Amino acid sequence: MDMKTFGYLYYKTRGYSPEDIIKQAGISEEDFEFLEKNLQDVLKEIEMLRPVAENIGQDFVRLTRYIYERESDQTLGVPRPDAIKVRSGEIVPLPAIGTLKMPDMPLAKAIEQRRSVRKYSAIPLQQEELSFLLWASSWARDFRSSEQMEITFRNVPSAGSRHPLETFLDIRRVEGIKPGLYYYHPVKHCLVLYDDSPEIAAKIHEGCMFQEMIPKAAVNFILTAVPYRTVWRYGQRGYRYLYLDAGHIGQNIHLAAEAIDAGACMIGAFLDEAMNEALGLDGIEEFVIYIASVGKKP
Repeated sequence: MDMKTFGYLYYKTRGYSPEDIIKQAGISEEDFEFLEKNLQDVLKEIEMLRPVAENIGQDFVRLTRYIYERESDQTLGVPRPDAIKVRSGEIVPLPAIGTLKMPDMPLAKAIEQRRSVRKYSAIPLQQEELSFLLWASSWARDFRSSEQMEITFRNVPSAGSRHPLETFLDIRRVEGIKPGLYYYHPVKHCLVLYDDSPEIAAKIHEGCMFQEMIPKAAVNFILTAVPYRTVWRYGQRGYRYLYLDAGHIGQNIHLAAEAIDAGACMIGAFLDEAMNEALGLDGIEEFVIYIASVGKKP
């Protein structure tokens, strides 16, 4: 879903006149006529589900209480999911964790200085700095696999060490790494080139609703959730833990950015459909959950 489609649906379902939809959504009359003709089924679905959506937050909290839980798939003996998803592509090595010179900023200072930073300088991140950010947020310091269980241990907490979040990097200015979309392998500590097409940067910017920090950042962390990795153990309550895990990672990105004289801004406002499409995700078994822009402070 692009911004034109979203704008049309947003204002159409709120009762705006055709003239106001065209103005507010920034579309042409031709765009309006095309969308009006081809999105009738989508409009019907939105109107049908809107009453459900109005109370979905309260229902989610209520219905994921333990009292409603059945036995988990793990308890029922369903085979365990993998802890790491296999992604194919060109491997880009990163400076080894053991060789990194860790910043000496006291934790209290990093916490005190933390702010959401939306403007960045043109100075690129060094690969060592990117490795440090990944060490703090996504790196797996241990990996254990057996027929019954497969888990990783990282520098962020996760319920049952399930770590259901994956890290993609929209690299724009990192010394020695060409711009593009990369997957970060948390066990091998390397990047896997995922998409270096000329369009991917623009797709991500549009998917993030053209927020100013996206194209200005040195790198945008795009976190995706693989829910079954946690649901297998905790049932539907596991969906709660996805968002808790995203918060843990976001805070570590913030604090690690402060330690290298960079800034970060966490982003929850994005078009789910557009971001999932940009990353080739189905939006169910894996979906974008959180984004963080990072760059050197001006």
